[in-house]
Amino acid sequence: MRLNWRWTTLFAIAIFMVSAVVMVLTRPLLPIDETRYLTVSWEMWNDGSWSVPHLNGEVYSHKPPMLFWIINLFWTVTGVSEFAGRMVGPEFGALSVALTAGLARALWPGDPARAGRAALILATTTLYLLYGTSTMFDTMLAAATLAGLWATWSLSMAPRRGAAVALGAALAFCVLAKGPVILVHVMPATLLLPLW
Repeated sequence: MRLNWRWTTLFAIAIFMVSAVVMVLTRPLLPIDETRYLTVSWEMWNDGSWSVPHLNGEVYSHKPPMLFWIINLFWTVTGVSEFAGRMVGPEFGALSVALTAGLARALWPGDPARAGRAALILATTTLYLLYGTSTMFDTMLAAATLAGLWATWSLSMAPRRGAAVALGAALAFCVLAKGPVILVHVMPATLLLPLW
């Protein structure tokens, strides 16, 4: 019996999220990055200044503000807690698992099971579980890159305004999340699209 690719993808997301919750609850914050990013988010919350991130009272311009904004948004909904702040990265990790399935489904429409398998492989890869469950900018970059690649593929198949808007939104989101590094990931695929 073959499983539907949607059910396999949901199963992959569930595996990833259960693993993420266990890892967040059982491992301490990793210095220097996780401790720094939660400190910046806490200072934004404590000072009530969401526009400009600060670390130890100084402007923190080393990273774009999207992660800090989203952590503060989570805290607005759930209340301030280390657990809620640390779950932002894994939420984007789960989104990346779903986007991997969607992109695989678009690339191989004749083999829908491949989408579920791709999601399952990503969700259970040890390195992805380690980085995808951390409070860092990388899962936001991964999600934006996957969304940008999917939008690029959609534009090549049938140019529509929705796909162009999705590509622009993915690029803009990532510039605020990780900086212009998304162009390193999306532009080569976009420029080489006629070859694939």
